[in-house]
Amino acid sequence: MQACSLLHVEDEDSSACLFRTALDYAGITVSVYRVSDGEQALAFLYRVGPYVTARRPELVVLDLNMPRVDGWTVLLKTRANDDLQKIPVVVLSTSSRSEDETRALSLGARRYVVKPPDFYGLVREVESICADFVPNVSRASRASASD
Repeated sequence: MQACSLLHVEDEDSSACLFRTALDYAGITVSVYRVSDGEQALAFLYRVGPYVTARRPELVVLDLNMPRVDGWTVLLKTRANDDLQKIPVVVLSTSSRSEDETRALSLGARRYVVKPPDFYGLVREVESICADFVPNVSRASRASASD
């Protein structure tokens, strides 16, 4: 059985590494593909350029503030495409502005998550996101961050 796949769109290496570490800590087994800007995300999702053979992810975890093409544009373009709008998009952002959350949800994001200030908070968010949006997610037998 092939692991579920997740596209992580994050321009900061440290945040991307922390996200993967949180998945590992939670014992969640998914294939994570990471791109570092919105332009790469769109190329991946539309399967163009170096991503022509890319596997369509079951979930997109999207940062908003990125170089070249921002997360807002990625969200708009994925929601406007019949095939891509079926993929849930979860925004994972440092912005706690209610206007950003309202806008992201109105543009079609399935959830808006403010990046937690601590690692265990991130683990809990990752567990929740995967439980809700990744079909048949495989979990190792590790205690939850809330245990």
